[in-house]
Amino acid sequence: MKKTTFIYLLGFNFFLLSCTLDDENNNFTTIENAQMKINNPLGKPSRTDLAFITQQLTNSYKANFNDSNMSLYQKIHLLDSAALYVPLFTALKPANFTLPDVTGSQLYLNNYNTVYNTLNVSVKMKGYLDLIIQTEVVDYNSILQNIEIDSLLTINEKNRLQFIITYLQDTATIIYGGPIDESWKRRNIVAAVKGFEISSANAVFNVALVGVMQ
Repeated sequence: MKKTTFIYLLGFNFFLLSCTLDDENNNFTTIENAQMKINNPLGKPSRTDLAFITQQLTNSYKANFNDSNMSLYQKIHLLDSAALYVPLFTALKPANFTLPDVTGSQLYLNNYNTVYNTLNVSVKMKGYLDLIIQTEVVDYNSILQNIEIDSLLTINEKNRLQFIITYLQDTATIIYGGPIDESWKRRNIVAAVKGFEISSANAVFNVALVGVMQ
């Protein structure tokens, strides 16, 4: 009888000890999570892709410098100032980054129809761009999936198409709430392609400028 009682008490003590340790572990996890929130109150962005950075840059301009009376030259330089509030864009910029000039910007802001037809891209890439423009209601996810497995596209072409398509998809949802018109697509496509001829940062800047000028 005494032996049975002893075993029972021993087991009960182990049970209490286990509960105590679990409580301590839970408390430690709660404290640790709270500390992480204190150290990183704003959290990290869920996205870091070029389309996301473009939206960040456009939003920064509209929040800090939006003024419809500004000239194109002034808006270009104010957009560059707005970039100071977008760390992801700052990290993307190469050391030799140069702003687009007014003449170059006119290519995708006003002369996009003519320039689109003379873009220096492969036939395969142009086919995807034409599909986006000619389709009123675009299934962006389906096109992105096809691009991912298309062996005739280079890695650079895939990356550029993914940026363009993801941005247009975001724009359709955030700005228009539905299908976007052909001219808007052409402006952004030309802006991105001409920008990529220099750097990824220039592509982002150009497309953000289109958003600023709308």
